[in-house]
Amino acid sequence: MNAKTGTIMKYLLRALGLVGLLVGTWWGFFAAPSFAGELKTTTFLVEGVSCGSCLSTIRGELFKKPGMVDFTADLEQGLLRIDHRPPLSEEAIVRTLADLGYPAKSVQNRVEPKPGKPVAKGCSGCGPNGCSVTTASWRDLFRKIFGGYTGGK
Repeated sequence: MNAKTGTIMKYLLRALGLVGLLVGTWWGFFAAPSFAGELKTTTFLVEGVSCGSCLSTIRGELFKKPGMVDFTADLEQGLLRIDHRPPLSEEAIVRTLADLGYPAKSVQNRVEPKPGKPVAKGCSGCGPNGCSVTTASWRDLFRKIFGGYTGGK
């Protein structure tokens, strides 16, 4: 085998290795569990969801579940529209929401959340700075650290 043949073989083996890597990546990407199963969209009527803090809590728990894809909320109507795949089922979502203190039921007629910015409803003191409970907690912490300053309140 001469030098020219050796160089050609080296390039050929590199090209085959690159093709193998690309095919393996492609195969692994579509064989991943997060892409398995049919995407379902379920709308839930949820009690007690009234502000961004509530949605943050729900989001944190739901995205720990395998099969969770996305969700949108309409706080005015109390609706969550959740996109999910197996193994995450409607029952598991309802159970998770109930465990968080937000009783929910699937809305069979698939009421769609209204487009636009969600409106907080029913939460005492929610305003542009978030939930009053969260704001009060930060204010109290600030007072403990820096003394008697109340932030104008």
